[in-house]
Amino acid sequence: MTCAKFRRTALTRSFAALFAVCFALLSLGLPAQGQQILEKARRDSNAGTVRIMTSGVEGARMIDEIAFTVNEPGKMRVLPMIGDGGVQNVNDILFLRGIDMGVVHHDTLALLRKEKTYGQIEKQLRFITKLFDEEIHLISGSAITDISQLSGRKVNFGKAGSGTFARAARIFNAVGVEVVPVNFDPTQGLEKVATGEIAAAFYVAAKPSPILQQIAAGSGLRLLSIPATGELETAYRRSTLSQNDYPNLISDSKSVDTIAVESVLVGYLWSSPNERSGKIANFVTAFFERIGEIQKPYRSAKWQEIDVLADVPGWRRLQIAQDWVSTRFAEKRRQDELLVASSTEALEEQFSNFLATIEQSGSIEQVIQEQVSQQPQSEEKMEDLFRDFLQWRNTQNQ
Repeated sequence: MTCAKFRRTALTRSFAALFAVCFALLSLGLPAQGQQILEKARRDSNAGTVRIMTSGVEGARMIDEIAFTVNEPGKMRVLPMIGDGGVQNVNDILFLRGIDMGVVHHDTLALLRKEKTYGQIEKQLRFITKLFDEEIHLISGSAITDISQLSGRKVNFGKAGSGTFARAARIFNAVGVEVVPVNFDPTQGLEKVATGEIAAAFYVAAKPSPILQQIAAGSGLRLLSIPATGELETAYRRSTLSQNDYPNLISDSKSVDTIAVESVLVGYLWSSPNERSGKIANFVTAFFERIGEIQKPYRSAKWQEIDVLADVPGWRRLQIAQDWVSTRFAEKRRQDELLVASSTEALEEQFSNFLATIEQSGSIEQVIQEQVSQQPQSEEKMEDLFRDFLQWRNTQNQ
Protein backbone atom coordinates (compact mmCIF):
# COMPACT_ATOMS: atom_id res chain seq x y z
CA MET A 1 0.00 0.00 0.00
CA THR A 2 1.41 3.40 -0.95
CA CYS A 3 1.88 6.07 1.69
CA ALA A 4 -0.71 8.28 0.07
CA LYS A 5 -3.26 5.48 0.00
CA PHE A 6 -2.47 4.56 3.60
CA ARG A 7 -3.02 8.16 4.71
CA ARG A 8 -6.35 8.28 2.89
CA THR A 9 -7.44 5.03 4.48
CA ALA A 10 -6.35 6.18 7.94
CA LEU A 11 -8.15 9.50 7.50
CA THR A 12 -11.28 7.74 6.39
CA ARG A 13 -11.16 5.47 9.42
CA SER A 14 -10.61 8.46 11.71
CA PHE A 15 -13.65 10.25 10.32
CA ALA A 16 -15.65 7.06 10.61
CA ALA A 17 -14.58 6.63 14.23
CA LEU A 18 -15.35 10.26 15.03
CA PHE A 19 -18.74 9.94 13.39
CA ALA A 20 -19.43 6.77 15.35
CA VAL A 21 -18.48 8.47 18.62
CA CYS A 22 -20.68 11.51 17.84
CA PHE A 23 -23.57 9.28 16.83
CA ALA A 24 -23.18 7.29 20.02
CA LEU A 25 -23.18 10.44 22.10
CA LEU A 26 -26.23 11.78 20.28
CA SER A 27 -27.92 8.42 20.64
CA LEU A 28 -27.32 8.53 24.36
CA GLY A 29 -28.41 12.16 24.69
CA LEU A 30 -31.64 12.09 22.73
CA PRO A 31 -33.41 9.48 24.86
CA ALA A 32 -32.29 11.23 28.05
CA GLN A 33 -33.60 14.53 26.78
CA GLY A 34 -36.81 12.88 25.63
CA GLN A 35 -37.19 11.25 29.02
CA GLN A 36 -36.86 14.64 30.71
CA ILE A 37 -39.56 16.07 28.47
CA LEU A 38 -41.86 13.17 29.22
CA GLU A 39 -41.18 13.45 32.94
CA LYS A 40 -41.98 17.16 32.92
CA ALA A 41 -45.21 16.49 30.99
CA ARG A 42 -46.12 13.84 33.57
CA ARG A 43 -45.50 16.21 36.49
CA ASP A 44 -47.42 19.07 34.85
CA SER A 45 -50.37 16.79 34.06
CA ASN A 46 -50.65 15.60 37.65
CA ALA A 47 -49.78 18.84 39.44
CA GLY A 48 -52.80 19.82 41.52
CA THR A 49 -55.09 17.37 39.73
CA VAL A 50 -58.08 16.20 41.75
CA ARG A 51 -60.84 13.86 40.59
CA ILE A 52 -64.40 14.42 41.75
CA MET A 53 -66.92 11.61 41.37
CA THR A 54 -70.41 12.75 40.42
CA SER A 55 -73.34 11.14 38.64
CA GLY A 56 -74.99 11.84 35.32
CA VAL A 57 -74.20 14.34 32.61
CA GLU A 58 -75.81 17.19 34.53
CA GLY A 59 -73.78 16.46 37.66
CA ALA A 60 -70.63 16.53 35.54
CA ARG A 61 -71.75 19.85 34.05
CA MET A 62 -71.96 21.41 37.52
CA ILE A 63 -68.50 20.13 38.50
CA ASP A 64 -67.20 21.35 35.16
CA GLU A 65 -68.30 24.88 36.12
CA ILE A 66 -66.19 24.56 39.27
CA ALA A 67 -63.28 23.36 37.14
CA PHE A 68 -63.62 26.28 34.75
CA THR A 69 -63.41 28.67 37.69
CA VAL A 70 -60.53 27.18 39.71
CA ASN A 71 -58.30 25.50 37.11
CA GLU A 72 -54.81 26.96 36.67
CA PRO A 73 -52.25 25.29 34.36
CA GLY A 74 -49.61 23.51 36.38
CA LYS A 75 -51.33 24.36 39.71
CA MET A 76 -54.92 23.16 39.80
CA ARG A 77 -56.95 20.87 37.59
CA VAL A 78 -60.38 19.44 38.42
CA LEU A 79 -61.54 16.34 36.56
CA PRO A 80 -65.26 15.42 36.80
CA MET A 81 -65.77 11.65 36.87
CA ILE A 82 -69.21 10.29 36.01
CA GLY A 83 -70.27 7.43 38.28
CA ASP A 84 -73.47 5.59 39.13
CA GLY A 85 -74.45 7.85 42.04
CA GLY A 86 -75.81 6.78 45.41
CA VAL A 87 -73.91 4.18 47.41
CA GLN A 88 -71.63 3.43 44.47
CA ASN A 89 -70.27 6.98 44.56
CA VAL A 90 -69.38 6.52 48.23
CA ASN A 91 -67.78 3.16 47.42
CA ASP A 92 -65.71 4.82 44.69
CA ILE A 93 -64.51 7.60 46.99
CA LEU A 94 -63.46 5.05 49.59
CA PHE A 95 -61.85 2.42 47.37
CA LEU A 96 -61.41 3.46 43.73
CA ARG A 97 -57.85 4.57 43.05
CA GLY A 98 -57.41 8.19 42.08
CA ILE A 99 -60.78 9.46 43.36
CA ASP A 100 -60.33 12.31 45.85
CA MET A 101 -63.84 13.67 46.38
CA GLY A 102 -67.39 13.08 45.34
CA VAL A 103 -70.88 14.52 45.23
CA VAL A 104 -73.21 12.44 47.41
CA HIS A 105 -76.85 13.04 48.30
CA HIS A 106 -77.62 13.73 51.94
CA ASP A 107 -80.17 10.92 52.23
CA THR A 108 -77.56 8.42 51.02
CA LEU A 109 -75.09 9.56 53.66
CA ALA A 110 -77.78 9.31 56.34
CA LEU A 111 -78.72 5.78 55.24
CA LEU A 112 -75.11 4.55 55.23
CA ARG A 113 -74.51 6.07 58.63
CA LYS A 114 -77.64 4.46 60.05
CA GLU A 115 -77.07 1.00 58.57
CA LYS A 116 -73.27 1.09 59.17
CA THR A 117 -72.66 -0.29 55.67
CA TYR A 118 -69.04 0.81 55.88
CA GLY A 119 -68.74 0.72 59.64
CA GLN A 120 -68.37 4.20 61.09
CA ILE A 121 -68.30 5.93 57.74
CA GLU A 122 -68.17 9.37 59.35
CA LYS A 123 -64.60 8.48 60.37
CA GLN A 124 -63.64 7.80 56.75
CA LEU A 125 -65.32 10.70 55.00
CA ARG A 126 -65.50 14.40 55.81
CA PHE A 127 -67.89 16.83 54.24
CA ILE A 128 -66.53 19.94 52.55
CA THR A 129 -69.70 21.90 51.86
CA LYS A 130 -73.34 21.58 51.00
CA LEU A 131 -73.83 22.23 47.33
CA PHE A 132 -77.24 22.61 45.70
CA ASP A 133 -80.60 20.85 45.81
CA GLU A 134 -81.60 18.34 43.16
CA GLU A 135 -85.32 18.09 42.50
CA ILE A 136 -87.39 14.92 42.17
CA HIS A 137 -89.13 14.83 38.79
CA LEU A 138 -91.98 12.38 38.23
CA ILE A 139 -92.98 12.38 34.56
CA SER A 140 -96.13 10.63 33.35
CA GLY A 141 -98.52 10.58 30.44
CA SER A 142 -101.21 13.27 30.33
CA ALA A 143 -103.95 10.82 31.35
CA ILE A 144 -102.41 10.43 34.81
CA THR A 145 -102.99 13.43 37.06
CA ASP A 146 -102.08 12.12 40.52
CA ILE A 147 -99.32 9.92 41.92
CA SER A 148 -101.93 7.57 43.40
CA GLN A 149 -102.97 6.59 39.86
CA LEU A 150 -99.60 4.91 39.37
CA SER A 151 -100.55 2.09 41.76
CA GLY A 152 -99.79 -1.30 40.18
CA ARG A 153 -98.24 0.28 37.07
CA LYS A 154 -94.68 0.34 35.68
CA VAL A 155 -92.46 3.24 36.72
CA ASN A 156 -88.85 3.70 35.67
CA PHE A 157 -86.59 3.77 38.74
CA GLY A 158 -83.34 3.84 36.80
CA LYS A 159 -80.45 1.43 37.16
CA ALA A 160 -80.92 -1.24 39.82
CA GLY A 161 -78.75 -0.52 42.85
CA SER A 162 -78.32 3.14 41.95
CA GLY A 163 -79.07 6.03 44.28
CA THR A 164 -82.05 7.01 42.13
CA PHE A 165 -83.52 3.50 42.40
CA ALA A 166 -83.20 3.45 46.20
CA ARG A 167 -84.65 6.95 46.50
CA ALA A 168 -87.63 6.13 44.25
CA ALA A 169 -88.39 3.02 46.30
CA ARG A 170 -88.26 5.02 49.52
CA ILE A 171 -90.52 7.80 48.25
CA PHE A 172 -93.20 5.53 46.77
CA ASN A 173 -93.20 3.49 49.96
CA ALA A 174 -93.59 6.69 52.02
CA VAL A 175 -96.60 7.90 50.02
CA GLY A 176 -98.20 4.43 50.13
CA VAL A 177 -98.24 3.79 46.38
CA GLU A 178 -97.03 0.36 45.25
CA VAL A 179 -95.69 0.36 41.70
CA VAL A 180 -93.75 -2.01 39.44
CA PRO A 181 -90.14 -0.76 39.13
CA VAL A 182 -88.41 -1.05 35.74
CA ASN A 183 -84.82 -0.20 34.87
CA PHE A 184 -84.00 2.11 31.97
CA ASP A 185 -81.64 5.04 31.61
CA PRO A 186 -83.37 8.47 31.81
CA THR A 187 -83.70 8.99 28.04
CA GLN A 188 -85.07 5.49 27.43
CA GLY A 189 -87.45 5.90 30.35
CA LEU A 190 -88.93 9.08 28.90
CA GLU A 191 -89.32 7.47 25.49
CA LYS A 192 -91.22 4.54 26.97
CA VAL A 193 -93.50 6.89 28.93
CA ALA A 194 -94.23 8.77 25.70
CA THR A 195 -95.15 5.55 23.88
CA GLY A 196 -97.29 4.32 26.78
CA GLU A 197 -95.12 1.25 27.42
CA ILE A 198 -94.66 2.39 31.04
CA ALA A 199 -96.73 4.79 33.14
CA ALA A 200 -94.09 7.14 34.54
CA ALA A 201 -90.41 7.86 35.04
CA PHE A 202 -88.65 8.91 38.23
CA TYR A 203 -85.78 11.30 37.61
CA VAL A 204 -83.48 13.29 39.95
CA ALA A 205 -81.76 16.41 38.61
CA ALA A 206 -81.14 20.03 39.46
CA LYS A 207 -83.89 22.11 37.88
CA PRO A 208 -84.21 23.01 35.13
CA SER A 209 -82.94 19.75 33.67
CA PRO A 210 -81.73 20.13 30.04
CA ILE A 211 -82.99 16.62 29.30
CA LEU A 212 -86.54 17.53 30.36
CA GLN A 213 -86.36 20.95 28.71
CA GLN A 214 -85.76 19.21 25.40
CA ILE A 215 -89.16 17.52 25.52
CA ALA A 216 -91.22 19.04 22.72
CA ALA A 217 -94.58 20.69 23.13
CA GLY A 218 -97.47 18.33 22.50
CA SER A 219 -95.49 15.30 23.68
CA GLY A 220 -98.35 14.20 25.93
CA LEU A 221 -96.10 14.20 29.00
CA ARG A 222 -96.60 16.03 32.27
CA LEU A 223 -95.01 16.42 35.72
CA LEU A 224 -96.78 15.00 38.77
CA SER A 225 -96.75 16.47 42.27
CA ILE A 226 -95.04 14.60 45.09
CA PRO A 227 -96.45 15.39 48.54
CA ALA A 228 -93.89 16.17 51.25
CA THR A 229 -95.54 14.45 54.18
CA GLY A 230 -94.37 12.37 57.13
CA GLU A 231 -90.98 10.79 56.56
CA LEU A 232 -90.39 12.73 53.34
CA GLU A 233 -90.80 16.09 55.05
CA THR A 234 -88.00 15.18 57.44
CA ALA A 235 -85.60 13.65 54.90
CA TYR A 236 -86.10 16.06 51.99
CA ARG A 237 -86.72 19.71 51.24
CA ARG A 238 -89.89 21.14 49.74
CA SER A 239 -89.54 22.53 46.24
CA THR A 240 -91.64 23.54 43.24
CA LEU A 241 -91.34 23.16 39.50
CA SER A 242 -92.72 26.05 37.46
CA GLN A 243 -93.78 26.71 33.91
CA ASN A 244 -90.61 28.79 33.54
CA ASP A 245 -88.62 25.66 34.33
CA TYR A 246 -90.52 23.38 31.94
CA PRO A 247 -92.90 25.28 29.63
CA ASN A 248 -93.71 22.12 27.65
CA LEU A 249 -94.54 20.02 30.72
CA ILE A 250 -96.39 22.51 32.94
CA SER A 251 -99.24 24.53 31.47
CA ASP A 252 -101.39 27.51 32.45
CA SER A 253 -98.68 29.16 34.56
CA LYS A 254 -99.19 26.55 37.27
CA SER A 255 -96.53 25.06 39.51
CA VAL A 256 -95.96 21.48 40.60
CA ASP A 257 -95.09 20.71 44.21
CA THR A 258 -92.24 18.29 44.69
CA ILE A 259 -89.34 17.53 46.99
CA ALA A 260 -85.59 17.96 46.59
CA VAL A 261 -82.56 16.19 47.98
CA GLU A 262 -79.49 18.08 49.15
CA SER A 263 -76.17 17.27 47.50
CA VAL A 264 -72.98 17.34 49.57
CA LEU A 265 -69.34 17.50 48.48
CA VAL A 266 -67.35 15.01 50.55
CA GLY A 267 -63.67 14.08 50.61
CA TYR A 268 -61.67 11.07 51.72
CA LEU A 269 -60.04 11.48 55.12
CA TRP A 270 -56.40 10.46 54.87
CA SER A 271 -54.86 9.12 58.09
CA SER A 272 -51.79 11.30 57.63
CA PRO A 273 -50.82 14.23 55.37
CA ASN A 274 -49.60 13.23 51.91
CA GLU A 275 -49.57 14.48 48.34
CA ARG A 276 -53.23 13.56 47.75
CA SER A 277 -54.48 15.26 50.91
CA GLY A 278 -52.43 18.32 49.96
CA LYS A 279 -54.17 18.48 46.59
CA ILE A 280 -57.58 18.31 48.26
CA ALA A 281 -56.55 21.15 50.60
CA ASN A 282 -55.43 23.28 47.64
CA PHE A 283 -58.72 22.62 45.87
CA VAL A 284 -60.82 23.54 48.91
CA THR A 285 -58.99 26.83 49.33
CA ALA A 286 -59.31 27.71 45.62
CA PHE A 287 -62.97 26.68 45.54
CA PHE A 288 -63.99 28.62 48.65
CA GLU A 289 -62.04 31.72 47.69
CA ARG A 290 -63.80 31.82 44.31
CA ILE A 291 -67.36 31.13 45.39
CA GLY A 292 -68.33 34.62 44.26
CA GLU A 293 -67.05 33.89 40.76
CA ILE A 294 -68.96 30.61 40.60
CA GLN A 295 -72.15 32.43 41.60
CA LYS A 296 -71.99 34.93 38.74
CA PRO A 297 -75.34 35.40 36.94
CA TYR A 298 -74.11 33.79 33.73
CA ARG A 299 -73.55 30.47 35.52
CA SER A 300 -76.19 28.00 36.70
CA ALA A 301 -78.77 29.54 39.02
CA LYS A 302 -78.28 26.48 41.24
CA TRP A 303 -75.02 27.95 42.54
CA GLN A 304 -77.08 30.56 44.40
CA GLU A 305 -78.19 27.76 46.73
CA ILE A 306 -74.70 26.89 47.93
CA ASP A 307 -73.96 27.77 51.55
CA VAL A 308 -70.37 26.98 52.51
CA LEU A 309 -71.05 28.03 56.12
CA ALA A 310 -73.92 25.56 56.64
CA ASP A 311 -73.36 22.38 58.66
CA VAL A 312 -74.38 18.83 57.76
CA PRO A 313 -75.91 17.35 60.94
CA GLY A 314 -74.02 14.35 62.25
CA TRP A 315 -70.97 14.92 60.04
CA ARG A 316 -67.64 16.63 60.59
CA ARG A 317 -66.14 19.01 58.07
CA LEU A 318 -62.74 18.42 56.47
CA GLN A 319 -60.24 20.36 58.58
CA ILE A 320 -59.00 22.70 55.85
CA ALA A 321 -62.62 23.58 55.07
CA GLN A 322 -63.45 24.01 58.77
CA ASP A 323 -60.49 26.37 59.23
CA TRP A 324 -61.71 28.48 56.31
CA VAL A 325 -65.28 28.56 57.63
CA SER A 326 -64.16 29.41 61.18
CA THR A 327 -62.09 32.29 59.84
CA ARG A 328 -65.03 33.59 57.82
CA PHE A 329 -67.36 33.29 60.82
CA ALA A 330 -64.92 35.31 62.93
CA GLU A 331 -64.58 37.93 60.18
CA LYS A 332 -68.35 38.18 59.77
CA ARG A 333 -68.81 38.57 63.53
CA ARG A 334 -66.24 41.37 63.62
CA GLN A 335 -67.86 43.09 60.65
CA ASP A 336 -71.29 42.83 62.27
CA GLU A 337 -69.94 44.27 65.52
CA LEU A 338 -68.27 47.14 63.66
CA LEU A 339 -71.47 47.79 61.73
CA VAL A 340 -73.54 47.89 64.92
CA ALA A 341 -70.99 50.11 66.63
CA SER A 342 -70.79 52.54 63.74
CA SER A 343 -74.58 52.60 63.41
CA THR A 344 -74.96 53.25 67.16
CA GLU A 345 -72.41 56.07 67.10
CA ALA A 346 -74.11 57.66 64.11
CA LEU A 347 -77.52 57.36 65.75
CA GLU A 348 -76.27 58.85 69.02
CA GLU A 349 -74.71 61.77 67.17
CA GLN A 350 -77.92 62.40 65.25
CA PHE A 351 -79.98 62.23 68.44
CA SER A 352 -77.64 64.73 70.12
CA ASN A 353 -78.09 67.08 67.18
CA PHE A 354 -81.85 66.66 67.48
CA LEU A 355 -81.80 67.46 71.21
CA ALA A 356 -79.65 70.50 70.51
CA THR A 357 -82.20 71.64 67.96
CA ILE A 358 -85.20 71.38 70.28
CA GLU A 359 -83.15 72.81 73.16
CA GLN A 360 -82.64 75.97 71.14
CA SER A 361 -86.39 76.26 70.73
CA GLY A 362 -86.89 75.89 74.47
CA SER A 363 -89.06 72.80 74.17
CA ILE A 364 -86.53 70.41 75.76
CA GLU A 365 -86.97 72.03 79.18
CA GLN A 366 -90.68 71.46 78.93
CA VAL A 367 -90.12 67.77 78.16
CA ILE A 368 -87.77 67.37 81.15
CA GLN A 369 -90.17 69.14 83.49
CA GLU A 370 -93.02 66.90 82.38
CA GLN A 371 -90.85 63.84 82.96
CA VAL A 372 -90.07 64.95 86.54
CA SER A 373 -93.56 66.05 87.49
CA GLN A 374 -95.38 63.23 85.71
CA GLN A 375 -93.12 60.22 86.18
CA PRO A 376 -95.70 57.61 85.05
CA GLN A 377 -95.89 59.39 81.71
CA SER A 378 -92.10 59.71 81.19
CA GLU A 379 -91.78 56.50 79.13
CA GLU A 380 -94.60 57.59 76.89
CA LYS A 381 -93.09 61.06 76.56
CA MET A 382 -89.71 59.57 75.60
CA GLU A 383 -91.41 57.42 72.98
CA ASP A 384 -93.06 60.52 71.60
CA LEU A 385 -89.70 62.29 71.67
CA PHE A 386 -88.04 59.41 69.80
CA ARG A 387 -90.77 59.41 67.14
CA ASP A 388 -90.21 63.16 66.76
CA PHE A 389 -86.49 62.42 66.40
CA LEU A 390 -87.11 59.89 63.64
CA GLN A 391 -89.29 62.35 61.76
CA TRP A 392 -86.65 65.02 62.21
CA ARG A 393 -83.91 62.66 60.95
CA ASN A 394 -85.92 61.90 57.82
CA THR A 395 -86.17 65.62 57.05
CA GLN A 396 -82.40 65.96 57.51
CA ASN A 397 -81.73 63.14 55.04
CA GLN A 398 -83.90 64.60 52.30
